[in-house]
Parts: sequence; C-alpha cells; structure tokens
Amino acid sequence: MDNKILNKQIPLETIVKIADYLEDYKENYDRKFELEVNKNKNLSFSERKWEYENGNATINYTIELKNGKTMKESNYNWFVTNLNNPKGIQSIYISIYVSFFTKSSNSTMNDLYNKIEATLYFRERDCSIDVNTTNQESQAHNLYSTLMNTLEDNKDRYDKTMKHVGIRTQCFTISIGLILSYILFIALNLNRDKLPELLSMYLNNKYILLLGQWFVSILLGNLVSYWFIYSIYKPLLPETKYVGYNYSSNKGMYKDDVDEYISHSEIHFGKYWDAGKRRNKIEKIYKYTKIILLIQLLISIILFFVLK
Repeated sequence: MDNKILNKQIPLETIVKIADYLEDYKENYDRKFELEVNKNKNLSFSERKWEYENGNATINYTIELKNGKTMKESNYNWFVTNLNNPKGIQSIYISIYVSFFTKSSNSTMNDLYNKIEATLYFRERDCSIDVNTTNQESQAHNLYSTLMNTLEDNKDRYDKTMKHVGIRTQCFTISIGLILSYILFIALNLNRDKLPELLSMYLNNKYILLLGQWFVSILLGNLVSYWFIYSIYKPLLPETKYVGYNYSSNKGMYKDDVDEYISHSEIHFGKYWDAGKRRNKIEKIYKYTKIILLIQLLISIILFFVLK
C-alpha cells in the first residue's frame, strides 16, 4: 500500500505524533515477543508453543539536512531532539519493521514468515506512506489506516488564507492607508490658510472628502505597506502558470496554478519551517484590520448623513 498525502499542512507535531504511535506499536510487539520467550525458555523443545517465534521489531529514523549531511538513528529521543532546527531539515524518513514466524496450516513447525513494514517519507512539499506485508494483511491495513488518518487529520494547504489572498492583503493595506489618510487630513486642516482655494473647497465638500479618503487610503496603503503583507505571504503562495497573451497590454497573462498547489502538501520544515506561524500571523492581522475597515465604513456612513 502506497499513497501520497495531498493538500495538507503537516506540522512537526504531527510527525512526532506518528513517531509516538509507531514506538507504541513496536513496544506492543516487543512485549509479545518477550512474553513468548519467557513462556518457553524453561520448557523442553517438544513442549514449546510459539505464536511469535524469532520476533524482531525495529524503528529507524533518518534526517537529511540542507547542508548535505544525513543522520540515522533508531532512538526516539534522538529523533525528537534533532527536530529543534526545522529550517535546516531537507527530508525525514521514518520506517518500522516487524517480523516473526508462526505455524502454517497442517504444520508442527513455525515455518510461516510474517512481516509488516511501513515507511513514511516527508519532504518539503510531499508526504507519502509505503506499507508492505507478508501474511499480515489485516494488521498492515490497520497500521496503514491509522497513519493515513493521522496525516489526513490536518488543515488543508489551500485553505481560506490562500483562497482569499486579495481580501486579506487589501484589508491590511487599506487599514494602513486609513491611518495615513487621517494624518494627511489633520496636516491639511492645520495648514488650511496656506492651501490653494480649490483644495480648501474640496475639504468642505463631503462627497469629495469621504470618497477621497477611501481613494487616498487605497492608494497610499498599497504604496506604503503592500510589501509587508506580501513578504509574509510570499513563501506560501502557489506558483503561477501562463494562461495567454493580452494584446491590449502586450503582456503575458498568468494565474495561480491551484491544481499543482493542491497536488502537494506543506511539510513544516525546510522552506516551510515557519509556515504555520506565517498563516497564524496573516489571520491575526486580518481579524483586526477587517474590524478597522468596518468601523471606518460605519463612520463614513454616519458622516455622510451628518455633514452638510
């Protein structure tokens, strides 16, 4: 069984959760193997009854770093400790291997080989599971289902933060622009005597004043602050694809390649080491800036009816 996880945000907490589960899975088999050994060690060969003979269970962790170094270990604490610098990680592989012998049909000997093997591959944009088995189909299916459910139980990569980039970007830039518009308005009023007569007349016209504030807010906000919100978004954005040529502007047209975007996941190390923090920051900014816009919209409506 092999499958690729699509369109998911997979934080390091999920990878650790999977490691925890596999360690418990291994320990469960270790206990079975130990119980078998203790049960049969003082019995004669003819009296021994094995359900899990020559049992073996191992977990291996592999971490590939961006500097080219590859580290391998079978110790859980070592693995968790080496996740402390997610920015430097290139990929992570976790594998578990369980094997033992049992009796086949009409046999008096443990001659049936049983194997459960699973490997999880984590790269910056991809995550997949590979499960193989010999004579343990039911156990392997249960293991595969648990691992898949753990990975699928994460937030979508193409979520509201990415679907509505424009709304969140403009809420921020216009909010900054509104602050600048008030500063500009105060500065103009303090120097009203020095202003040209036409400009002073505009300041007394409520239609020009109210609509002008929104126009100035959009213009100034984008000029001054668009770079900031874009810098937060940039590592998370989909690649663009060519969709045609605009003969009016003599330029090629591009749009977000959403299909390609959702065909991959976002593993929170390497390029995406701070993706979760970026998404949370964007949503926090949006939460407050949309309130600012709503308040300003209410103020504009009130002023429209109050001003003469």
